[in-house]
Amino acid sequence: LHQRNALTSYYRRNRGMPGLLRLVWVGDCLPPHLRQSMDDLDKVEDRMCKSEDQLEQIEILVERARLESVDGSSSATSQTPAADINSDELKAQLFQQNPELRTRIGIFSNKLDTLAAIIDSIKSHSDEEVKRRKKQYSNRIVELMDELDRMIASLNLSAQDR
Repeated sequence: LHQRNALTSYYRRNRGMPGLLRLVWVGDCLPPHLRQSMDDLDKVEDRMCKSEDQLEQIEILVERARLESVDGSSSATSQTPAADINSDELKAQLFQQNPELRTRIGIFSNKLDTLAAIIDSIKSHSDEEVKRRKKQYSNRIVELMDELDRMIASLNLSAQDR
């Protein structure tokens, strides 16, 4: 009896009696148009997890490039004194020494833009849960973009310090 009351009160609070009846008869408390939106958001969530892993890989590459530029072990930096090179040239040298870094940053930035467009294209149908999840994922994408921008800025700063 307690479980039945808990289930009934849960669906009355979240989806109402129509949601409870839909759960009993159809097996899903969400109408088809909301189920589609929620499924799309689940796919976005999976891609967000992969994006966070990719950002960590890029961070490792940036750290490695920064350390290699400080070591001065490359022949390109040893040929020209650091005092004669401006920060744009140093940044270009860093990217020349690490071409995969520029490629990964570009691809990752494009993936984040694509994810943001996908989130914007998901219809909320005036549902609070869909709106909440869309806002949560949009904010996380902004955070990932900010982290990427900080990494790129740190490359500029390390180039200026040389």
